[in-house]
Amino acid sequence: MNTDWNDLIQRYIAGHTTAEETHRLETALKADDALADLYLRHMELDVALEASAASAEATRELLTAAILPETRHGFAWLSWRPLAAAAAGLVIGLFSASIVWATSTPRVSKERLFSLQNGNFDEKGLERGFPRQTRRWSGDEAAITNDERLSFVSPGGDSNDRSARAISCDVFQLVDLRPLRHSPRQDGDAVLELSANFLDARPYNTNPSITFFCQLYLFQGDPMTLHQTWPQCIADALASGSAQLTTLGSLSTDWKPITAKCLVPTEADFAVIQIAARPNLRPAKLQGLFVDDVKLTLKTSPELPIRIVQR
Repeated sequence: MNTDWNDLIQRYIAGHTTAEETHRLETALKADDALADLYLRHMELDVALEASAASAEATRELLTAAILPETRHGFAWLSWRPLAAAAAGLVIGLFSASIVWATSTPRVSKERLFSLQNGNFDEKGLERGFPRQTRRWSGDEAAITNDERLSFVSPGGDSNDRSARAISCDVFQLVDLRPLRHSPRQDGDAVLELSANFLDARPYNTNPSITFFCQLYLFQGDPMTLHQTWPQCIADALASGSAQLTTLGSLSTDWKPITAKCLVPTEADFAVIQIAARPNLRPAKLQGLFVDDVKLTLKTSPELPIRIVQR
């Protein structure tokens, strides 16, 4: 079985994994050092974004409660419950046989909405194909409804790979990040968060299942030329983030939020924003699948003082 560990770890942190996926990840973490490093890097990003102030005593208490009896390579393995870790304001990193965490100084984040055009779909008009300019929604066949939401209509293939199968309905927007270079930035992390609300309005337990995606990719260069090499150029992205949710219809009309997160390198020039719906059995019609309230938020945080404790 080929496993996308990045995706599985992100869904585990968000609390969206099945019991079988949780067991598979936790078992693999105990046996694979490289996967353990990857997991801790994901936790470092997630917790840093959600961290709130906590006293050193509370941090130590929660850290102690999180340690399992098993040990690996001379230090105790940490099994984090995401909400508990966020409440403690921990920032975890793994360096050889050392554990790094924040002490009692509060971490204050600043955030602002970035320039995402028509994120509420209150303006008509969608272009087809991968976008060739910033601030325009463009992609596969989709429609903006009269009640101002985007409806996924039909999967489309990639224009640069005619032999590729059309497996998902993808809608994109290019966002210029160069103004960030002229904005005051605190020393520390800058993170983009792409969030959207999705609705599977089909009756509950309708097949096939549908997976909704939020994805963002950060690149250096000219955004107006990216259409020439998409999606092969994804491998050249400076950074990326992805989140997903799988549904089988709904018992109610509740919208489901998804948030993808991505660290912002200082050399990033632009971002590719991608929202998508993928039927997990093909061919299949896309009916009753919607997205709304798409937001791109920039969060910046000062660096925390850290203390290295040798185990």
